[in-house]
Amino acid sequence: MTDSRRPVAIVTGASGGIGAATARRLSQDGFAIIAHFITRMEMAQALSDSIVEAGGDCWLIQADLTTVEGVDDLVAQVDQILAAHRHQELQGLVNNAARMLGPAFGSATANEYDAYFALNTRAPFLLTQALSKRMRPGSGIVNISSAAAHFASPGDIVYAMTKAAVESLTVNAAPALAGRGIRINSVVPGFTDNGHAAFQDPEVREHMSGFSALGGVAAPETVAEAISFLLSDRASRTTGTILDVSGGSTIGARPYASRRSLRDRASQ
Repeated sequence: MTDSRRPVAIVTGASGGIGAATARRLSQDGFAIIAHFITRMEMAQALSDSIVEAGGDCWLIQADLTTVEGVDDLVAQVDQILAAHRHQELQGLVNNAARMLGPAFGSATANEYDAYFALNTRAPFLLTQALSKRMRPGSGIVNISSAAAHFASPGDIVYAMTKAAVESLTVNAAPALAGRGIRINSVVPGFTDNGHAAFQDPEVREHMSGFSALGGVAAPETVAEAISFLLSDRASRTTGTILDVSGGSTIGARPYASRRSLRDRASQ
């Protein structure tokens, strides 16, 4: 691990998909990376190895963000890293970790509802609240939302609600953080290939493609570019905004999208 003066950025849910692509992109931007993961140790280690081999810095943190104790644990581990590297300052946070897909309006249970909101909404709020206190002026926070928050899809209603709440967090936290010179924004991806086997299924991929005005499915690196921009000085006057990189998925609802959950399609 290189001992440097690189600014530090935290990426939650960094073991794959958008999180891993973002960690790599921010490392290229000159950030030292704190990569959070929950269970996929081998994938997280592979990410860390790739960053270090490319000349970057990466620390891994394992924490269960579905619990308040897990959030506190992540913050405590961040404090330990920053204390051991006092010349490096925390300047970026990407709230990416999330439960995906569903559950549907007619079948969602109270436990499912609570589990989705715990990880997708409560954790970003608590992490933003705690870690922003450790950031200097000029730092940035990016919340990962979803196009699902912008069109009707009862089959994935709970997930969509959590992402709408994340966007509300972004807008309402912006003035609270602005006094300390910290920016906060959201990125709205559409369907993005995270390596799941479903993305190799032509029928499922066609279904996903139908939501985008531009067609197709995004690569995680495309979303990472937007995050890179929002954490850079190029976005020094940008806060409280929603950056849509969904390929036009939020332009309007697709009638067939509300009839069936993508989770049901992918599980066949």
